[in-house]
Order: sequence, then structure tokens, then C-alpha cells
Amino acid sequence: MRLCRVTGSVVSTQKSDRFRATKLLLTHPLTLTGELLADAAEEVALDPGLSAGLGDAVLVAKEGAVVSQLFDADAPEGTPPTPANVVIVAVVDEWTADGRDHR
Repeated sequence: MRLCRVTGSVVSTQKSDRFRATKLLLTHPLTLTGELLADAAEEVALDPGLSAGLGDAVLVAKEGAVVSQLFDADAPEGTPPTPANVVIVAVVDEWTADGRDHR
């Protein structure tokens, strides 16, 4: 998992049925002190109902298995897997690094 900041959102009127009730958010990796990681690219992540918003710190998982566990567990047998590999798994209130609290 990676600590990230929500930097924007993606609006799409036409998307996979698997994403119908899911927000698509732009996330950018953070350093442990809360700064945007300079050499990292932003990624689109699925928000599975955690209500993450602009400026929030979030934990992002970048594994298809995590997406499958969150989105495909109740899908009927034979349903193709959700076509994504980046998902927000937590909205972070605060964390401690180098003896200091960060938000």
C-alpha cells in the first residue's frame, strides 16, 4: 500500500458497469512527511464508498487482488473481474513519522 493525497476527480458519463456507483479519484503518492512525491505520477484510483475527497490523505492499494476482493466478491460466477488495479482502501486521519504527526 502507498500513502497518497487525493488531488482531483475524474468524471465519466460512460464507463464500465462495474464502476457505475464508484468515484474515480486522482491520487498522488506522498512522502512520509506529507509532501507530494516529486518523481511519482498521479494515478486514477477507485473509491469503493469511503467518501474520500479532494485533499484527503488516503491509503492506496495497487494490486488487482485487492480490487477483486472489494468489488468482485458478490459478483455472480462467470462475471469478468473488475478492470482496475488501483483502489483506495482507507481515508487517513493522521500518521506519525519522524516523531511528528501529519495529516
